[in-house]
Amino acid sequence: MVVLQFPRECEVIQPVPPPSPSATPLFLLHDGGGTTFAYHCLSPLGRAVYGIANPRFQSGTAWDGGVPEMARAYLRMILHTVRSGEYPPLAPMTSDGAKRRKKILLGGWSLGGLLALEIARLVRTGRNDDGPAENDDGGDGVEIVGLVLVDSVYPVWPAGSEVKIGTWVETEEPQGKNLKLARKAMKIAGAMVKVWRMPRCGAATSIAQATSADNEGVEKSFYGSREDKETAEVVWERPPRAVLVRARDCVPMPGVDGINPVDVYRGDEKLGWDGYCPGYVGKSLVTPGSHFDMFAWGHIEEITAQIALACRILEGKA
Repeated sequence: MVVLQFPRECEVIQPVPPPSPSATPLFLLHDGGGTTFAYHCLSPLGRAVYGIANPRFQSGTAWDGGVPEMARAYLRMILHTVRSGEYPPLAPMTSDGAKRRKKILLGGWSLGGLLALEIARLVRTGRNDDGPAENDDGGDGVEIVGLVLVDSVYPVWPAGSEVKIGTWVETEEPQGKNLKLARKAMKIAGAMVKVWRMPRCGAATSIAQATSADNEGVEKSFYGSREDKETAEVVWERPPRAVLVRARDCVPMPGVDGINPVDVYRGDEKLGWDGYCPGYVGKSLVTPGSHFDMFAWGHIEEITAQIALACRILEGKA
C-alpha cells in the first residue's frame, strides 16, 4: 500500500514585502496540471503569496473524493499556515471574542479558481460530509475576503449552444517525466470537474434552470447541465465576491475542427459566471494570451499587474 504524505503547510511563493506588512495574503491553488510553477514566475504582488501544488502530482494518484476531497486537504494546509509562527504578524484579522479569523485572498488558475470556490463553501458553512467540521476546531480560522479567478470557466454548458469542441489528438509522446505527469493530472482534473457539484446560491433562484437535454449528442468535455452541476440544496445566499482575470485570446487549434473546451465562454467577459450567481464576478480584467500561455514570459508583467489589481479591488483599495 502506498502512503501519500501531504505537506502540512503551503509553500511560500512571495514572502511578505517590508513596505506592505499589513496587506491581505494571497493563497493560490494549482491549475489542472498540478503545479505552482506559473505563480513563481509572477513579479512582486505587494503582499505575501502562498501556493498549494497537488501533493499527488508525482504519484499520479487520483482523488477518489474529487474536488471536495482536495478542498478539505488544502483548507487544512491553509489553516496550518495561518497559525504558524512564520505567518505575517501584521496581516489583517477579525475577532469575535475567543475566536480569531485571519483574512485571506484565495484563488488560482483554471481548476484553482474552482477549488477556491469549494474551499469557500467549507469555510462559510463548516460542513464536511466526510469528517469533522472545518475551520472550527478551536484554533485561528480564516475569513475569505474574496476570490481571484484566473481564467476559471463556469463549467455549465450554455443551453442551446451550437459551439463545437475540437478533439486534439496527441501525435507525439510528451518528453520528460514532469510533462507526462502534468498531462495525466489534467485528465484527472477534467474528470473531477465533470462530476463536481457547485454550491447552489439562493440569490440565483430566479435564473431559469438551463439544461443541455436538447443536445445530448454534443461533445461537452468537462461541462454539464446546471441541474447536474449544482447541489440540490441552497448552500449560501451568495458566495464570496470574485474578480476574474481572463485571457484575451482563444487557444490556437490548427488543423482541428472546433474550439478548445476552455474557450466555450471566451466571448463572455465573465466566462459564464453570471449564470451561476449574478454579480458573483464583480470585475473582469483582461490579460494578453490564451488560457494556456497567459503566464508565458512575454505576458508575465501584464498578468502580474492584473492579479495585483484584482487583489486591491477585493480589499477595497482600487
